[in-house]
Amino acid sequence: MQEPSSIHLWVMARAGVKVERCRVEAIEIKSSDTARLEISTMVRSWVNTNPATQGIASVQLRLVEGELRIAIQGAAQGAPFNWGEVAVETVYAENASSRRGMAFVANYHFEFLDTLIEGNVNAGLLVLAAFHTFHDGSHRSNYFSREFFHEAAL
Repeated sequence: MQEPSSIHLWVMARAGVKVERCRVEAIEIKSSDTARLEISTMVRSWVNTNPATQGIASVQLRLVEGELRIAIQGAAQGAPFNWGEVAVETVYAENASSRRGMAFVANYHFEFLDTLIEGNVNAGLLVLAAFHTFHDGSHRSNYFSREFFHEAAL
């Protein structure tokens, strides 16, 4: 992946963004290409570091026939809620020359809500960022959440 060109930096400066350094950290690998990346640090069961979460309680990442898949267990008002399992859409390496997968993107589509999940593994923790978008006409605010997970004890 190329560094941003001077025209891109000029556009950012014109938009009021101060650019001191710019470094591209991830390359995109489609889920079907996960065999090209080392993803063993991601493939496991994860538990939220906050046992009282009202968001995502646990996550399971597993490799099924060469495809990385995610299953989420939510915690709605203290009761477990199974989000189901979906394919991870894209896996990202830690840099353009790396073969170590360290981040991913997945999408959940519910009747009333779409949730974009972005995750990365760093220092033995899984960090999930979730972007929740309502489309049920309820006029609720779309919202962002971030949660931290450690490997589940066996």
